[in-house]
Amino acid sequence: MVHYSCDACKRPIHPQNDVHHVLKIEIFPAVDDLGPECCHDADHLEEMQGLLEEEAADAESLDEPSRLLRFDLCDACRERFLRNPLGMALVKQLDFSPN
Repeated sequence: MVHYSCDACKRPIHPQNDVHHVLKIEIFPAVDDLGPECCHDADHLEEMQGLLEEEAADAESLDEPSRLLRFDLCDACRERFLRNPLGMALVKQLDFSPN
């Protein structure tokens, strides 16, 4: 019999009593397409230079391989993950006037 434990809280997950959730995350380098904005008749030499520089920087990051991560979660940790998937602090943003 296979035994599972939650990767977040380390609690054992019993197959008959608990719900077992699998979380899969794939991380890979994104390559942006130029899209329809590049097809105007105007001369955009500076914009093209910027795009070429960005493409050179992106090419360096493409050397990093993609990764597929897999986690087993209990029901409580699944709910917690869905509320805050990136684990960022849920702090109210305050806007201050520029004095």
